[in-house]
Amino acid sequence: MAYISGFDRNQSFLFSLNDFISDDNPVRLIDLFVDLLDLPALGFISHSPSSPGQRPYRSSDLLKLHLYGYVNGIRSSRKLAAECSRNVELMWLLNNVSPAKSCISDFIRLNKSPIHNVFKKFVDFLKFADFVDAKACVIDGSKIRAQNSRNKFFSIKKIDATISFFNSQIDKYISALQSAESSVDSDPDAIISFNQSISHYKDKLAQFHSLKDSMISNSLSQVSITDPDSRMMSSHGNSDISFNLQTSVDSKNSLIVANDVVSDINDSNQLLNMVSKTIDNLHCVPSASIADMGYFNSKLIADCEALHTHVFVKRPKSKNATNDSRFSCDKFSFLPDKNIYICPAGHELHFSRNLTKKKSPLDSHASIVGFEYSCSDCFHCPFFGKCTTSLAGRKITRNFFQDILDVVQKRFDDNPHMYTLRKCVVEHPFGTIKRSLGYTYFLRRGLDSVRAEATLICLAYDIKRVCNIAPFSFLKDKLKEFFLAFPSFFNLFFSSLLKKTKSTYFFLFRRFCF
Repeated sequence: MAYISGFDRNQSFLFSLNDFISDDNPVRLIDLFVDLLDLPALGFISHSPSSPGQRPYRSSDLLKLHLYGYVNGIRSSRKLAAECSRNVELMWLLNNVSPAKSCISDFIRLNKSPIHNVFKKFVDFLKFADFVDAKACVIDGSKIRAQNSRNKFFSIKKIDATISFFNSQIDKYISALQSAESSVDSDPDAIISFNQSISHYKDKLAQFHSLKDSMISNSLSQVSITDPDSRMMSSHGNSDISFNLQTSVDSKNSLIVANDVVSDINDSNQLLNMVSKTIDNLHCVPSASIADMGYFNSKLIADCEALHTHVFVKRPKSKNATNDSRFSCDKFSFLPDKNIYICPAGHELHFSRNLTKKKSPLDSHASIVGFEYSCSDCFHCPFFGKCTTSLAGRKITRNFFQDILDVVQKRFDDNPHMYTLRKCVVEHPFGTIKRSLGYTYFLRRGLDSVRAEATLICLAYDIKRVCNIAPFSFLKDKLKEFFLAFPSFFNLFFSSLLKKTKSTYFFLFRRFCF
């Protein structure tokens, strides 16, 4: 039987690495994009080699390496170092350069902020090429597991139990030491061992007392020794030590235009943060900012509305004193000219007091968050027991920003399709990031390092996504047009003209023109 057979492996061929890279390979987009960047202007610094006299690697090569790795689900510095000597695409991308794993890892450590600048530059390109239109941006968060162990994670309760255990161990060894010292046939080695154990547990005890005091002074309910920035978070019924990855996704092509990583266990304080980052990256205000119920925060919604973006956030159901829906809060009519509420029975609820709240227990100033209205005729009302069971009468709480919330709610009711759009847009990036790319956990520790890693993840997703939307020929032309419109290209071009050789000048000219 005849089989398909290849070439003899011992046969010599005349070929170039370029022959193995197809014209629509995403690696070509990474190569062109990084080559056109002015990396020093973005803040990148070169890694200083450990060996004296060794020349450093180009920042562009290391950035290409990381982008390629994240696009293909490879984050480990050790694995990337191995791929450099066996992966044809990386050989082509890096011109057969093979950096050491320590150099690859240090590049991220030294260039956290510049990585964010690269992401912003790519978002600028996406907007320039009309891949995003800023008509509607969907904001959502997802819990991603931190590089941490449950054994190194402590709550106040767990610290108290650990302190109690250390005290019991100290007492045990003190008793053993006293018995050994009083014994006629005392063992000097045993006495030394007991003293060492007592000293060890006393040091541990001091550490945990200090940790507890720090948690109390900083109003922390939980802390991790391995990564103090991580928190115990719940997602889909499962709890794990995680970070909260926030994204803002443009609705046109489901591309991520802004991202952040926070330690907050919920999303209620992130709406303004993400809207501001979206505006900063897009250099314009999105027409609509859509988020789920977890982002409902009256003050932050009002702040976002002040930025002239239309907020679409589903309002949580208000609690009622009884289960009768006829007497829910939305059935009460507010008369702004009289500053009163009218109940379904026609009785008036008058203003009774301001509702205040402190930002923290240590804060001396309390800000007004709402107003309370009460009725004094409830006891004689025929609906008493259905509307309220309180002898003090029915009370209504009006939010300080209720006028703005009413406008937002009416807009939400008039455009129900916007909330349906949210589900369609925001699920695609997280599905790709977690399932396709396999990024269900962070490799790095510390909030700043994790934020840089998250930015690389989001940038990799955008690159992968845009390569599926348009062919490389179109992307190449748009990249050239984009960088021609920015002075950074000319800085790169003319600095290269002065500092580099004629061959490098020809390479840049060929790269840009062909």
